[in-house]
Amino acid sequence: MKEQFYYQATHCLCSSLSLEVALQSYYEFVKQYLPIDGIFLNIYRPEHGDIQFLSHVNEQQAVALDRQVKISPEMEAVLQETDRPVIRIINDISLDKVTGFVAPQLIPEIASVVLLRMVSSDTHLGVVGFYSKKKAQFKPLHADLIEPHKDTLSLITAFNLRGRNLLRANQALSLENDSLKRAMFCPDGVVGAEGGLKKVMVQVDAIAALNTSVLMQGETGCGKEVIANAIHAKSNRAGKPFIKVNCGAIPETLIDSELFGYEKGAFTGAETRKAGYFEQANGGTIFLDEIGELPLSAQVRLLRVLQNSSITRVGGYENVDLDIRVIAATHRNLQAMVHEKTFREDLWYRLAVFPIDIPALRQRRSDIPLLVQHFIEMLAAKFNLEKLPRVMPEQLSILNNYSWPGNVRELINVLERAIIQKPRGPLTFDLLQAQSDEEVTTKAGQTIIVDPSHASDKLVPLETMISKYISHAMRITGGKLYGPGGAAELLDINPNTLKSKMKKLGLC
Repeated sequence: MKEQFYYQATHCLCSSLSLEVALQSYYEFVKQYLPIDGIFLNIYRPEHGDIQFLSHVNEQQAVALDRQVKISPEMEAVLQETDRPVIRIINDISLDKVTGFVAPQLIPEIASVVLLRMVSSDTHLGVVGFYSKKKAQFKPLHADLIEPHKDTLSLITAFNLRGRNLLRANQALSLENDSLKRAMFCPDGVVGAEGGLKKVMVQVDAIAALNTSVLMQGETGCGKEVIANAIHAKSNRAGKPFIKVNCGAIPETLIDSELFGYEKGAFTGAETRKAGYFEQANGGTIFLDEIGELPLSAQVRLLRVLQNSSITRVGGYENVDLDIRVIAATHRNLQAMVHEKTFREDLWYRLAVFPIDIPALRQRRSDIPLLVQHFIEMLAAKFNLEKLPRVMPEQLSILNNYSWPGNVRELINVLERAIIQKPRGPLTFDLLQAQSDEEVTTKAGQTIIVDPSHASDKLVPLETMISKYISHAMRITGGKLYGPGGAAELLDINPNTLKSKMKKLGLC
């Protein structure tokens, strides 16, 4: 009888390439000999710390599943025991710690089960569960009948998993293909090159082929590095090094050794010669981000490099000639810093040969839908999502209407947070709508965030605040009171009235 049972069961399991169809045929045959209400198949995924259900068949249906159940470290330890039996009868699943927790989440009414372990190359793949909705339904005879099916079930499960992985790979390739198609409409990888950044890209095209220094100005997170990449990619240095340096991240005591390198024995710990960032960029481009953070002492040495096109390593005497293109960037007002003597005027003129102003995200809202699609694709790949989560029109409207004080960088963070919360979508951004920050729109159409919540409960006299604010305006404008870009224009006040207030407050 056993031989005939094994032959018929194997024939059922091999009757279709579809796991669900094969299991349905197998179930219809086996239930004639076992008191079962259904069969489920799951695998253990140690890399994720969960059990994943692959299939479930009963009287009503045979379905493919992709449901994960997280398990505790203690349960994982049980599953990884090497001496676990190949087949077990559990006539009351509440007595088994792992099965009693996992199985009812798929089949709430399950009461007893026979578990057949699937093994591949001594690795525990998972189990096939033959279950009943009644307790104490299974006997050793039932286990003896189905134990020989272990290898066949392991094989078809392995093939099914391989097929699912191939399907995911094809879906990933399809997504990548769509992304590449969209990239064709984003010249040089700059999203918005034909929209809100069109004027900037005209400037990029004009300067890229030259070796002139470029200074990019714009708010934090608006994409200055992306434009620097585009300039380098369009230049005749495209195949050469592109070295990015965050000037604000280098401690003052290490600036010389990091930028210009050092010789062996120059100081304790200098066991070998090291090339600095400038030398690493030789022949290519160096991008000096947050240039306004450099201390005055470092500004002097940087000016010398720009003038002489050479460096001297720390502890060395020989000049190292450089063929290098410098792109600098800052979110600070360097002209005001020059007026305050915190940035060298001669370095300012050397860097600002060709200034490029990068608009804030709120100044190019037409690019937001493109950016949203672009970053969702990036984040979907990062989180290994099978399909892109959707953004409903009303949610996209919330993104379009938000002021984006953190610019593109903030947009990425908002999208990432939304995907973490709802990886399958649709994405929601109600938190942005609920923010209590007050927005003020200037005559120039700029949106500025005024957030009183950052102030303490201790208040100062109003005239003191006015004095501080006027002083701040004068610093921003480099001391300019009258005319375009002057403090009076920015504060929307008559210049004579402003001057009178300044005299009254003792500011002039």
